Amino acid sequence: MSETIDISREYSFSPPINIASVLDRLEIQYLDVHKSRALIIFDGVILDLECLDGELTHLERAEITVCDLPLNSDAKNETETALELIGHFKNQLSMNNGSI
Repeated sequence: MSETIDISREYSFSPPINIASVLDRLEIQYLDVHKSRALIIFDGVILDLECLDGELTHLERAEITVCDLPLNSDAKNETETALELIGHFKNQLSMNNGSI
C-alpha cells in the first residue's frame, strides 16, 4: 500500500441513487460500514463514500474521499490522479443509475 492520502470531493445526485444497487450492478467491491458510509475498491483505489444527505439506499449528496491510490500510480501527481479517479467513479455511478 502507498501512503495514506486524503483527497475528497462532494457530489449531489438528482434523482437520488441507491449506491448499493449501482455498485452491485457494476460488480464493484464495497463494504457498507454503516447505513450512511461505504468503503469501495474501484480501479485499484480505495474510496470512502460518506452520505451527507440520505443513506446508501437513497443517496442525495455524498463526500467521496480517496484513502489509498493504486500501487502503479504516479507519486508526483497524487492529487491529480486522485481527482481523476473520483471523477471517473462519479461518472460510473451517474451513467449506471437505474431507478431506486
